[in-house]
Amino acid sequence: MYKLFTFKVDYYSQKNYRKYIESRREEDIEILTVPLLELNQGGIDDFLSETEVDIDLTSAIKISKINDSINYVLEKIIYLLINHNVNFLIEETYLDELLNSFPYFVEGEKVDLDISEEVVTGNEVLKVGKNLIVNDERSFDELIYYLNQHLIGHEAFKKRFIEEVKVYKYFNKVIRDQPILSIFLLGPSGTGKTEIGRTLHKYLDETNSVAKINLANYKSESSLSSLIGSPPGYIGSKEESDLVRKINNSNAGLLIIDEFEKADGAIHNFFLQLLEEGKFDDALGNIRNLNGYVVIFTSNFKRNEFLEKVPSELRSRFNLIIECSYLNFEQRIEYLEKIFEEYCIQAGIPLNKQELNGLISMIEFKEEYNLRKLKQMTRQAFFDTYKDRLK
Repeated sequence: MYKLFTFKVDYYSQKNYRKYIESRREEDIEILTVPLLELNQGGIDDFLSETEVDIDLTSAIKISKINDSINYVLEKIIYLLINHNVNFLIEETYLDELLNSFPYFVEGEKVDLDISEEVVTGNEVLKVGKNLIVNDERSFDELIYYLNQHLIGHEAFKKRFIEEVKVYKYFNKVIRDQPILSIFLLGPSGTGKTEIGRTLHKYLDETNSVAKINLANYKSESSLSSLIGSPPGYIGSKEESDLVRKINNSNAGLLIIDEFEKADGAIHNFFLQLLEEGKFDDALGNIRNLNGYVVIFTSNFKRNEFLEKVPSELRSRFNLIIECSYLNFEQRIEYLEKIFEEYCIQAGIPLNKQELNGLISMIEFKEEYNLRKLKQMTRQAFFDTYKDRLK
C-alpha cells in the first residue's frame, strides 16, 4: 500500500545541521525523529496538529543497522503521516542506504547553508558544534531513547544525566551563568566510563573523531604547555596545541578528559578556570570559547581518593559526579551481543540468534567484568569464527 506513494527526501551535511535546526525553528517549524514519533504514534494526529514539520530519518537508519524492527515502525509511521504537512530529510551519509531500503523515497535536494565552524570576534574564537542543549521535551525523549538503545547498564547515570541536562539548559540559555556542563565519572578501570563519553559523542556526531585528551600523556613539568601550547617566545609557541587541534577536529560540543588522576596542580588550575568561565587562552593568543560544551572527566579514583586528591574548589565545579560500577551478568551478555552484532553488520555477515549464542559461548565472561578485556575477547572470537569470510 505504501508504494502507491512517493516521498521526496532532502539531505544535509552534518556540519550544517545545527544551523538548519535554528533556521527552521525561526520559521516555527519543528524537526522530529522517527523514535520520537514512535513514542507518540497512538496520538500522532494530535501530536502533529496542523503545523508543518520536518521528519529527520537519520536516527531510524542508524538504528536499523542494529535492530531491523525499526523498518516496520518507519513504514507504519509514514502511512500515518500521509495526510500531514511533513518534509523528510536525512544526513547525506545515509541517503543511499535509505533509498535502497525504502523504494517509496526519492532523492530530493541538498540543504546547503553557508556555515563557519568557528565564529571569531576580536581574538575570541567561539567553537560552533552540535551540542546537548536541547530545545524542548521532545528532544529530551530522543536523547533518552538513544541512551537506552546504545548504552548498556549505567541506569543511575542515565537518569541523573538527563535531569542535569535540563538544569543546564535553563542556566546556560536563560540565566546565562553556566557555560559548561561538567561530569566526573570515577570507578575501577573497565567499567565503561570512557564508553559513556563516546556514546554521547556519537549521538552528536557519528562521522568525526571525538575530542579526547588522555592526561597520562601530560605528566611532565611542562604538562600544561603540552596541552594548551607554549607561551609566546618558547619553542612551539606558534603551533596549534593538542587541545585546540582535537576540539577543531570534532564537530560535537563534547570533550573527554581521561585519566584525570594523572593531572597535576597546573592542570587542576586550568580546568578550574575553564569550568568557571567556559573559556581558555591558547598559545596563539586567542580566547577559546566552549560555551555549550559538555566536558566529561574520567578517573580510576575511588571516592575517598577523589575527595583527597582533587582540590575542593575544583570538585565544586563538577555538576555531576557518578561512581561507575561493573555490569551485572545479564548486562554483560547484552554487551557481548551488541558488539558481535555491530561487527557482523560492518563485515556484511548475516547473524541469526543461534550463531550469536555460539559466539557468546566462546567468551569466558562469567568471572570477567572488565569491558575492555571483554571487547578484546569478542574481537578474537569474531575473527577466529569468520576469518575465512573476511575481506
